[in-house]
Amino acid sequence: MKILVIRIDRIGDLIASTPVFESIKKTYPDSHLAAMVSPYTKELLKNNPFVDEVIVYDGDGLHKGVKALLNLARTLREKRFDVVMTLFSNFRLGLLVYIAGIPERIAPATKIAQIFYNRRVLQKRSRSLKHETDYNLDLLKTLGVERTVRRVGLWTDSESEEAANRHIVAQGLSKASEGHRLIGIHPGSGGSAGNWRPERYAELADKLISDYGYTVLLTGSVKEKELLSAVKDTMRNKPSVYLSDNILNFAALLKKLSVFVSSSTGPMHMAAAQKIPTVSIFSPVRACTPVRWGPIGNKQRVLMPDVPQCDRCIRERCVYYDCMERITTESVLQAVNEMVDKY
Repeated sequence: MKILVIRIDRIGDLIASTPVFESIKKTYPDSHLAAMVSPYTKELLKNNPFVDEVIVYDGDGLHKGVKALLNLARTLREKRFDVVMTLFSNFRLGLLVYIAGIPERIAPATKIAQIFYNRRVLQKRSRSLKHETDYNLDLLKTLGVERTVRRVGLWTDSESEEAANRHIVAQGLSKASEGHRLIGIHPGSGGSAGNWRPERYAELADKLISDYGYTVLLTGSVKEKELLSAVKDTMRNKPSVYLSDNILNFAALLKKLSVFVSSSTGPMHMAAAQKIPTVSIFSPVRACTPVRWGPIGNKQRVLMPDVPQCDRCIRERCVYYDCMERITTESVLQAVNEMVDKY
């Protein structure tokens, strides 16, 4: 049997989907399992032992436009998949797999996109009543997978491990990482959820260094260079900085950390998938709740402002418009110390 699983959105979405691959392979070990993902996240599956093939869907580039979509559909048809499971669909993806002529098409019953699927599962994910991983796994019953594995995964390789080691040595961080005293702070969020201001991350990093003797490594993508500079420039004690231009190298670097501090963002899921303790700052918006998007499988602390849950952020019109500032630096410091003690 040839199976295609589609998940084309962000880092956290794909990592929350990795138990699907393992569950399918354990039920159908002789199947050919392919994953269709975005160009940005494809490296996350490079070393996944449960995925046989990775297909890239570039909706904003190579596969933009009707002709490109038809060409991709033709490619999928030639691969002769028996089943496709779109973990989170939209109209364009539904049309793609329909035109590709894949016999069994499984997806959540999502708005108009559901017309292209012949095996639909009613979920209502917008209610955020359980974890995204569990929503993904619920689809597997339609494929005959009854026993599922709720274990996220991310695998690096020798090349990425060597790159991480070179950075650690070059920055003089070896002793801190070996002594479990290296704290990663990731102030960026990609705009997907509420977050602290840069000044709060700077205050946290300063206290971790001056009051507790930790070594701090600020992390971010090359696109977040200005943000990391803003945090560093506000600090009294200067931390090390890691600007990532390779997602697997970044994943390998995360394994050098004692604790990873961030908002609800993709790198948080990368750390959790590799069992790195996390301290995570979450907003009270329903779509961003840790019930649905919290880290899985690692030692963790999740911090939220003590305010009512809301359906969406209306900023200054809300009586709690400054809610993320209600998460105190002291509470994050305490959480980091607890995680170091448990490491």
